[in-house]
Amino acid sequence: MTGRRIVCPQCSTTLQLPATMGAGKVKCPKCERMLAVRAPATVSVPEENLFDSLPSSGASNASPPSSVFRPAGPVTVYQPPKAAKKRGGGSNAALKIISTIAGVGVLSILMCAGGIFAIGYLGSRHSGWTSVKYKGYTINMPAGEDRRDKSQQFPGTTVHELTGRRKETGSQYSLVVAKLPSVIRQNIPIEELLRDMLIRLSNQYPVTRSGVNGMAGTMQSGVGGIEGSDCEIFVHNGNLIVAMYSPYSEIRDLVGGQREPRSNESELDKPSEFFESLEFK
Repeated sequence: MTGRRIVCPQCSTTLQLPATMGAGKVKCPKCERMLAVRAPATVSVPEENLFDSLPSSGASNASPPSSVFRPAGPVTVYQPPKAAKKRGGGSNAALKIISTIAGVGVLSILMCAGGIFAIGYLGSRHSGWTSVKYKGYTINMPAGEDRRDKSQQFPGTTVHELTGRRKETGSQYSLVVAKLPSVIRQNIPIEELLRDMLIRLSNQYPVTRSGVNGMAGTMQSGVGGIEGSDCEIFVHNGNLIVAMYSPYSEIRDLVGGQREPRSNESELDKPSEFFESLEFK
């Protein structure tokens, strides 16, 4: 096969470039990283392995020239990218970043929160609330020490999450704060953002907290979302804000709970007080 081969340093995919291609840049078809391509050398080197003719006995410290190096694994023939179709209301890059945030950076982290606590019941009365300031926002979390602060770095953003557990029921409460990339419009309508993030809410209705408009409902589907959880989603000062209440009756299988949900779960959890306590800076 004629042409040259380059290896993506990020995902180790081997690309077969056309022999006629000069210097420039190509996009890795697997991880989409832009790779710099140098102009081909004026003197070509045969593709066969020049070291096959060396004696088999004895060790050699010499290494083959880079022009005849053959990486292990399958080789992907480079295909120039097709012109992207334009879409109104935002660039394709913005949608990809939103999808990354949704699929990897924001809602999937909520599912991880479902497994960080051991499930147990330590009381039969409502244990109360503790007002917590988190990343410039204030919200009530269940009183006690069953709380976890978690941050993860993803392409284009850092996701911060504060999660608490109601000890009487095992239900969990989360507040997620993620900086939206600059390519996303600051005034993007919340309905458009949810659509691009592939989030579907049942019983969807608008909600306002501290003068900030958002969307509330029950999670129906979404990349990494916990079905059956009540949530409120806002965009504020370039941040994506997600407040989510996950009743134990819905996350029992996710967290490995062995006990039956309490019959007065909603009364003990008081999710409305959790959402109503959210204050924006």
